[in-house]
Amino acid sequence: YLKSAINDGTSVVQGEEASRLPPSDLEDRINSSSSTEVAAVSITSDHPPEVEHHIPAEVNRRSSSLLKGPVIADTPPGGIGQLHSGGAYFVKPREGERDFYETAKTTATDKVTAPNALGPCLKSGSCTRPGCVREACRPWGHHYDTIYQQRLGPYSRDDTAPFQFLEVGFYNGAGYDTYRKFMPNAEAHSIEIACLPKGPREEGKWPWGNFAEKNPRYQQYLDEDRLHCGDGNDVNYLNEVWTTSMNRVGAPPLRVVVDDGAHIAEHMAQTVFFWFPRIEPRGILIVEDIQPIQEANPFRAQFLPQIMKDLHYCGDPKQNEDDVCFPTLWKLLASIHCELHICVFERSDEPAIKDLSLEDSKNPKNALDLKQCKSMMNGHW
Repeated sequence: YLKSAINDGTSVVQGEEASRLPPSDLEDRINSSSSTEVAAVSITSDHPPEVEHHIPAEVNRRSSSLLKGPVIADTPPGGIGQLHSGGAYFVKPREGERDFYETAKTTATDKVTAPNALGPCLKSGSCTRPGCVREACRPWGHHYDTIYQQRLGPYSRDDTAPFQFLEVGFYNGAGYDTYRKFMPNAEAHSIEIACLPKGPREEGKWPWGNFAEKNPRYQQYLDEDRLHCGDGNDVNYLNEVWTTSMNRVGAPPLRVVVDDGAHIAEHMAQTVFFWFPRIEPRGILIVEDIQPIQEANPFRAQFLPQIMKDLHYCGDPKQNEDDVCFPTLWKLLASIHCELHICVFERSDEPAIKDLSLEDSKNPKNALDLKQCKSMMNGHW
């Protein structure tokens, strides 16, 4: 079991999904699982030895059985995908696009394991989260291939102009490697706190092991100035990465940002407030892991309702109580596209604000408290 991880004060509850939990929370999660729900697998170069990974046996990421299976139904005319024999729905790549699902299978990322794990999970009952009412939530991993194919597919083409991509949360690099393979024309950056020098957090260091160095290309990414070691929730550090490594003279435009970091609501919101204004028009920012867990709940229940309201804001003088919740974001927002546990925020045609002040780049006081935005309250809508 994961008891050995408790002493490290950190956990990798779902492989790449590196929620770094305090020991008490981790022990609660361990004790709430049964030995039939998870099966230990041996440590490989993708699995840091500091913490033992537990992956349901039916979705061992090395298994050759994780295949789409034959198509059993196309969508109606105008649809974008196909239903396969395992009961999973896959979006078809458009002409010239790479296949995100097939690419992700080669890197051992957990972003695409759920579709193929769902059938065996429901059939055998040996699911990671067997008590979930929603069946799609029961297997290990995620269903992100559909939204990534739709929104990142155009960036995967060989004729795509060079652009910048940023991931917040490198961990062991499985997701980062997926993005680099899928979008070869991207200048791909990633931020990771675990590759800070070892030492106490109060000294700005990291005491729980360098997960990133387990990636065989770790040193290459550092040498390329693509992997940045620091706190993705610290606006001063984010500004350092932006000004010294990304916002260079002649650098390609920033078009895609993905948050796959701590899965803590405050951090997720900080990614939006810092990076969204700096993305070029019609670029996108993606936040993963918006599932109903304690750490992420405020983002789903407090942040999302406010930004969704701002998306539809008009400023009609006849509706004088219709104030915006997020003044630095609303004009920059063109659309929001959410699927299970993941949302895409699309930039409007407003120019990127590359020199936004650090103060305006921080989470506002109402970011995770919708009661502080008066137009969200009864009598104001």
